[in-house]
Amino acid sequence: MLDFLFYNFSSYICMVRKKCRIVQKNYKVLTNIESLQTIESSTFNIHVCKYHFASNSQYAAQILPPPKTINTNYNIRTIYHRHLQNGLQRDAVTGWLLYASFYYVTEQYNETIRLTEYVLSKCASDMVFLGKNYYSEADIDNYRHNVHPSIPLNVKMKTAVVDDVTYLQHSSLIPKELELEVEDGCFKIPPFTICHCLRFLCYHHIGDTFNKQQALCHLHSTYYMSTTVISNTLTLFGVCSEISGDKDEAVHCYDEALRCVFSTCSKRKSRLLNI
Repeated sequence: MLDFLFYNFSSYICMVRKKCRIVQKNYKVLTNIESLQTIESSTFNIHVCKYHFASNSQYAAQILPPPKTINTNYNIRTIYHRHLQNGLQRDAVTGWLLYASFYYVTEQYNETIRLTEYVLSKCASDMVFLGKNYYSEADIDNYRHNVHPSIPLNVKMKTAVVDDVTYLQHSSLIPKELELEVEDGCFKIPPFTICHCLRFLCYHHIGDTFNKQQALCHLHSTYYMSTTVISNTLTLFGVCSEISGDKDEAVHCYDEALRCVFSTCSKRKSRLLNI
């Protein structure tokens, strides 16, 4: 099935770390993709272009000045919303979660919670995870059940495909509590993990202890994740445990993260132990 060939191949494109370094050329990329869509005759290729346009829109939003500094700058605020809205076309969840991050860093916690509730309401366990090395017959059957073959690729992806959320190096959309994770490079995190993390952080700020604890419990729920993001996920568990005051659990999470092949939290653990 052509869709799954694209879903598998897209992981190799997304894993190219140079993307973090060349993202300053993002606006030229967006312009080139728009031009390509006007001359491309294949419907499938047009929608592949739309996917990449949405992906690059998500990256473009993250290289703008921090949202909290542009409250009086109408033009930059408008650009933020344009890129974030374009980014919603990529798949079922990543665009919404970056939008939720935008509201979080601008301290609009209730709006963040509302968007995360929307993400959780539309996501199901049988959705296709972008970039898996192998898609089983069950994956393909579920996909065929969830989407009609006649609808365009990008509509299928917005309906039945999920992916990790990528925060770029020094992303303007990363929660302040996670800024250490983007000091040296990109930070990829499973969608359900960052969703519950944002909820945890919001409830922490508004003083809702019960829902904060519920979000922390959901954060530890098991979902599919690739080996490349296990360390990041454990690091995020540690950060939330640290915020909750459970230093022992935080150290345990950081230790587990450091044992992973793709380890990212040595700075985080060192800082905690030096407090």
